[in-house]
Amino acid sequence: MPTAAATSRTPPRPSAPSANGAPKLGVMDSIRTTLATTAKLIRTRLEIISCELEEQREWMQNMMLLAVTGLFCVSMGLVMLTLFVVALFWESHPKAVLGGFAALYLVVGAWAVLTFRGKMHTRPKLFQITTEELAKDEAQLAPK
Repeated sequence: MPTAAATSRTPPRPSAPSANGAPKLGVMDSIRTTLATTAKLIRTRLEIISCELEEQREWMQNMMLLAVTGLFCVSMGLVMLTLFVVALFWESHPKAVLGGFAALYLVVGAWAVLTFRGKMHTRPKLFQITTEELAKDEAQLAPK
């Protein structure tokens, strides 16, 4: 049984045919078409935003996994190397070896921090494609 809303809608009535033989559409039909096009445009832009958010999330997960894995492995390796070298020179120069390793770790740590900051600055811009598409839309919709 049709609802009241369904029965109140009437199909678009074509008016008299235009010069090229196609039926003319009324004002309401034009408004509906415009709204449908706008809805499709918005849906497309939201899908692009969704894809970009997913890409950013995956990129961030990969960066964090790489950072944690790298830090753990390098830290363990450096601790073992330090212990090995200190044990080798325990009788002759233990303080010099420990100082040398401390300086080495500080230099490598500073390099890692600077490299990480550089990579964070060169990451893909969030919503770059979306803003480009919206700029194109704006240019096309602007009065000429």
